[in-house]
Amino acid sequence: MCRAPRGARLGDVDARPDPAAPAAVSRGLPTVGVPEAPSTSALGRVRGLRPVLWLLVALVSLWPLTGEAVVAAGLILVGAAAAVAADRDPGIVAGRGTARRVALLAVTALSGLGAVLVEPRGLGYVSAFVAATMVARHVTDVRVIAAFAGVLTVLVAAVMAAVSDSPWAMLAAIAVPLLASRGYSRARFQREHARVVALLAERDALRGAELAAAAAEERARIARDLHDVLAHTLSGLSLHLQAIRAVLARRSDSSEDPVLAQVDRAADLARSGLAEAKEAVAALRAEHPASGRADVERLAAEAGAALMVAGDLDACPGPWRDAAVATVREGLTNAARHAPGAATRVDVDAREGLVVRVSDDGPGSGREPVEGGVGGGHGLAGLAERAALVGGDLAAGPDPGGSGWRVTLRVPAGDRAGLPGRVSR
Repeated sequence: MCRAPRGARLGDVDARPDPAAPAAVSRGLPTVGVPEAPSTSALGRVRGLRPVLWLLVALVSLWPLTGEAVVAAGLILVGAAAAVAADRDPGIVAGRGTARRVALLAVTALSGLGAVLVEPRGLGYVSAFVAATMVARHVTDVRVIAAFAGVLTVLVAAVMAAVSDSPWAMLAAIAVPLLASRGYSRARFQREHARVVALLAERDALRGAELAAAAAEERARIARDLHDVLAHTLSGLSLHLQAIRAVLARRSDSSEDPVLAQVDRAADLARSGLAEAKEAVAALRAEHPASGRADVERLAAEAGAALMVAGDLDACPGPWRDAAVATVREGLTNAARHAPGAATRVDVDAREGLVVRVSDDGPGSGREPVEGGVGGGHGLAGLAERAALVGGDLAAGPDPGGSGWRVTLRVPAGDRAGLPGRVSR
């Protein structure tokens, strides 16, 4: 069974295991200027433990265990319930319920101040400070935050003056505007960070769409040029070869004329090249399905090569199959050019990753291109590029087990999608 590399990304398919998870900004495109997400505070790291913390505050307020302490602890628990409700109010997500949140936090602050009046030795003032911080985090209207913090500051100062003989105790009220200011600044930075990340994600998506459109336009241009130049040239060559064969057939006295055989072979090559050019044009225009085992069998049969296939090649990803067929075509073509008449063999193993090997028993390291051979010597370079696209590598050189030549494509089943391919000789 052919297994694709884990983590491979084909096209723009979302490969997140949980599609409902928040989308992250693509790391393939630069996001210069994005502020780092604010570091999580200690309170944020224990957000799930806030009810427990509230319970601890209430328990501390119970000491010493008196009737007043019990009432104070009860008031703190009431304020804690209101704070938890305000923090987890579903209206926060939708941006609604400002009045409801302010009312709940007012209950938290007033319950804490009431606990201080009942039992000054308790921790009721903690509720007021928590309310000041939370109102700045959950409310976006600065006027509401300022009004809430101002009123709460006056109330805290009044309560501290009532329960303490020292006028300096009123200075504790200064913590209310300080906490509200810090909470508002932090909440504003978090909102700005989220907005910038969303804008950059949108920018990256637009840039990706532009790049995809540019790539499609370039592929269409290459397809047009290939069709107009190569396909027309091969068509003309095929027609000329047919005309030459007709003239030679009239002049020759034998159907076994070697010249006619060479002309027929040239005509077959021209027709095969024309068919491959049409397939390339169709592939560039995304009109041609991916290759498969049938194409490998056809190429091996046309070249008279022995074929051995292990595993299900058609179960491999499309780019893998295209690379396999291209390797078989190039290997058989090179064998026909450099070692005509040599026995050739094609081995395909798609059980774990993909291994494609084309070998012959003809001239090995000493082979030279046949006279009149076509091609610019870029076949192996093109195969290496295909190998790089699927995370594999290409090796071409003398067969260590014989006197021939061998071309091998290897695509591992591990997480190597996108690694550069390489050609070794």
